[in-house]
Amino acid sequence: MTKTIALLQEAIYEQAAVEIAERGYSIIDGFLSTMEVNQILKTIHAEEAEGAFNPAGIGQGSDFQRNQKIRRDEIRWIDHNAPPASCVPYFERLQDLIRYLNRTCYLGIRDMEMHFAVYQPGGFYQRHLDVFHRTQSRKLSAICYLNPEWTADDGGALKLYLPKEDGTEETVTVLPEAGRLMLFESHAIEHEVEVAHRERCSITGWLKDETQLF
Repeated sequence: MTKTIALLQEAIYEQAAVEIAERGYSIIDGFLSTMEVNQILKTIHAEEAEGAFNPAGIGQGSDFQRNQKIRRDEIRWIDHNAPPASCVPYFERLQDLIRYLNRTCYLGIRDMEMHFAVYQPGGFYQRHLDVFHRTQSRKLSAICYLNPEWTADDGGALKLYLPKEDGTEETVTVLPEAGRLMLFESHAIEHEVEVAHRERCSITGWLKDETQLF
């Protein structure tokens, strides 16, 4: 990495840190290149053909359930320590960002859990928080979108509900455009995925302040 690229990358990470601290979320466009996105999509489609994806559920442990009235997507968990080759650039870059956020924002992120998420036409996820009742280890939700040439007519937008001091809330709508990384506070920001009208793919997960135990 040249010094110029390193400085540019640090400036992007600094902007993300400031935005998370000030408003609870940040959007980083171009986190993945077009080529990197296309390689990951090839992996997803190959694994779909092999039947590696399963309907997603809600809850944890004994509270786990699948309810297509609440969410309708399919997922495949990723071992971030040994990801598919196409995903290596993403996880290397994400680790760089985590190190920066830990150094500047003192988030104490120690681990992550990640999965491929695919919404077929008609897929959605109703308004929710990304934390469980039994644990608050998820600090930031991280979503990297993999959808070339996505438009508002394709649906599938991420809608954030931002609480305001006067008790009202502001909504922010984010299109799932290819290469875009979305970060937001898991414990504070409710959100939903609007109905998708074409296949919508992402790497989705959480940055955590405790190590995952199996």
